[in-house]
Amino acid sequence: MRRVFCYAAGLAAACLLCPAARAGEPVSEPKLIPATRPEVKQALEALKHRTPRLPLPPLTDAERQAAGERPPANNGRMRALYLPKTWLTSTGRSNPDTAMTIDRVFRVQCFWIVSRANNCQYCLGHQELGLRSRGLSDNRIASLDADWSVFLPREQAAFALARKLTLAPHAIGDADVQTLRAHFTDREVVELIYTVAGFNSTNRWTDSMGIPQDRERGNLDSPTSERFLEAASLNAPSPDMRRPPLEPRAEVEAALSACRARSARVPLASDEEARAAMPPEAAQGPIPEWVRALAFFPKTAAAQLALRKAIAEEGRIDKLLKAQIAWTCARQNRAWYALGDARRRLAALGVSADEVFALDEPGESFSPAVREALAFARKLTAAPHTIADADVARLREHFSDHETAEVVFVTCNANMFDRFTEALGLQLEP
Repeated sequence: MRRVFCYAAGLAAACLLCPAARAGEPVSEPKLIPATRPEVKQALEALKHRTPRLPLPPLTDAERQAAGERPPANNGRMRALYLPKTWLTSTGRSNPDTAMTIDRVFRVQCFWIVSRANNCQYCLGHQELGLRSRGLSDNRIASLDADWSVFLPREQAAFALARKLTLAPHAIGDADVQTLRAHFTDREVVELIYTVAGFNSTNRWTDSMGIPQDRERGNLDSPTSERFLEAASLNAPSPDMRRPPLEPRAEVEAALSACRARSARVPLASDEEARAAMPPEAAQGPIPEWVRALAFFPKTAAAQLALRKAIAEEGRIDKLLKAQIAWTCARQNRAWYALGDARRRLAALGVSADEVFALDEPGESFSPAVREALAFARKLTAAPHTIADADVARLREHFSDHETAEVVFVTCNANMFDRFTEALGLQLEP
């Protein structure tokens, strides 16, 4: 079956012409991965007509008037509609962490690469327009996908890290971080890894929720120069990309033991520096290694502490399912620090060691709802580009729309934490 763009039943999206799509049923096939620059642009523009996987009411006239010239983005509206307010804690353009120093245009270029690697067309469209607004030519943006030789060596090193940490987080090693350290300070390395990890979380949220591209933000299907009409992508995922099979229990125990003995790949803040950066109520007792890593950026560290606490303690899905999702994601990502953290959380909830390892292949001892949530978490972690309408529809058979959104978001946040902690090689606390 050849690749086509179909415009049927009010939906303009890259898809396969399957019977389910024609019948209005949830499509079981994922959206296509555009191969060329013109196909990317067509897909981004077509996404404006996408039907979201959870209801997203159109903006009212009153909301448009209140927003003025820049209506709120669909991503923000979807989060506000379905997630607890305490889960919306973040830093960003409206609440920047001034201790972070990496240039914004450079960050957006990395976001573009991460989004292309995840085939997250919503985020890719936003970054495309963002780069244009900051003066990048179409050929310069196309080079992010097809010709890194036009960029500085330090940019190429960061792009390589962004691509690998996105597509193969389980394969990140000492050499990858040492390559970054040849071009960036240690604090910049931490910032870059945290930033790329966060982009992977955002992609998984916007794409799996099926959020339509914001229509008011500009035309995305612009002309392409002849040079890039057929240029091959350096970043696009392989449609059949898979993670290695999970290791047996003995190897996992050995990996966790090694994680307790290793040292971080870059120097971290001292306990004293970390305590000074934390809110007083969070500065008591031992300081987790991940907080020491983020303590260079006090506002970000405080936001992440608040977010992790809120996710663990608040919301509609129960604490056990959240910890089970964290274990499932960390296993797929081979994120040993995060896996040890998830194991502690599960043990605190009364889960035995045998029951923890049963999560790797959850059988009849788990409810259908838990099995479906963990299957979704595995897929969104290891192959986000393969998530389809039917995956979310199956979640909605067991969970309310708010609960479904929480399952998605907990998975997204776990993927950020996995990448940040494991790329830095953090030492698991005793």
